[in-house]
Amino acid sequence: MLLRLALLTFALILAAAPLAAAEFSVDTYTLEDCTRLALRNNAELQSAEQGITIAKQRVLEATFLFLPEFGLQASATRYSARYPFALRPNYRSILLFPSDSDNVYSGQAYMSLPLYEGRRGISTLQMSRAALKQAQSKYDAVKLDILYSVKRVFFQLLLSQELSSAADEAGLKTAELLKGLSRPWERLEAESLAAELRAAQSETKHGAQLARLDFLRSLSKELDAPVKVLGKLDASPAEMDIKKALIWATELRPELKSERAKAQMDDIAVNLALSRRYPTVVLGADYELTGQTFPLRQNNWDATIGIKLPFAFDFWTQHTQKVAEQRQGELARAELQDQVEIEVRRAYEDMSYWRSEWPRREEDFNCLKAIAAEAGQSGAFAAPMESLRAQTRIFAARRAYLKALTEHILARARFERAVGRHLATE
Repeated sequence: MLLRLALLTFALILAAAPLAAAEFSVDTYTLEDCTRLALRNNAELQSAEQGITIAKQRVLEATFLFLPEFGLQASATRYSARYPFALRPNYRSILLFPSDSDNVYSGQAYMSLPLYEGRRGISTLQMSRAALKQAQSKYDAVKLDILYSVKRVFFQLLLSQELSSAADEAGLKTAELLKGLSRPWERLEAESLAAELRAAQSETKHGAQLARLDFLRSLSKELDAPVKVLGKLDASPAEMDIKKALIWATELRPELKSERAKAQMDDIAVNLALSRRYPTVVLGADYELTGQTFPLRQNNWDATIGIKLPFAFDFWTQHTQKVAEQRQGELARAELQDQVEIEVRRAYEDMSYWRSEWPRREEDFNCLKAIAAEAGQSGAFAAPMESLRAQTRIFAARRAYLKALTEHILARARFERAVGRHLATE
């Protein structure tokens, strides 16, 4: 009995082992993986893509306005008449007379083609094309936001991993050094330094959790999934010219492209309002067969040119509205232009600062690390308190260097987003 129980327990342990391993498995991502997943799973980008599809179909609809409309219509009517009457206009107002036959059949083929509409058709087509440009600009803007967001959360999580590793390493060394201290005043200072390291270690763990949540949210993944990013905090210097960057931003920023498309739409809207006072000329043709018995032998045909000249009381009100909306668009574009310029300049200043700052911090960290290594190789005796101070300073320098390096990477990403294009490395 005990042997069977032991075998059953062993079998349950073996069965549960793969489940436990799967439960605690950690998903790893590179920057390329994150970019691909974010672009595939982002709902706003998918919605913008559908907006492009809708705009393309509207361009086709506007193109069809220049083609003639063809149609077929057939009807069968049973009636009883004491005096002549006509069917409803939905059934082409066919005249019916008292007759021994109480059925009438009719078939019609028709064509209608607008010859002149005061440029309303052309304006509608131009409006739909401008709307397509606006939809494409919106898609590009959303995509740029996603790419920047992915870089931001990726490198922030990578920084938190590096800081956590550095804090754990410094914490282990500090714990060993504390064992060699016996004098109260030295131990007081040592505990103070150790408390700073523990606070920094706790802060990095907390920052790692927040960075993990931002990372998972950006990729539209489960928020309780354990993840780890694979990469290296490395900054490549980029060519920077503020004048050229401002020109690039003016030409490439999707938001400005969208506003330029909206300006074109505002101009077309004013023209459409003006076109309401122009006449409309339409060409139509019909061929009709009507009779009370088959085969239908009574046929009629017509070809008609019609003209319509509207007199609307609200013509000037609508025109004034469109002109005012056009002015609103001009003011919004001027404000957006200023906003883009300040974004580019701020991003440029930020990237310039961190571009020169992180190499200095890296040099300081490498200098401290080299001095510590040289002291260890020389065999010179170091008191525990001196070693503890050295470890604290080295960790602080490493932490400052990693943060500066990450800030430079993110500053470059912000600058690329502000400009609207990827920067070439030097």
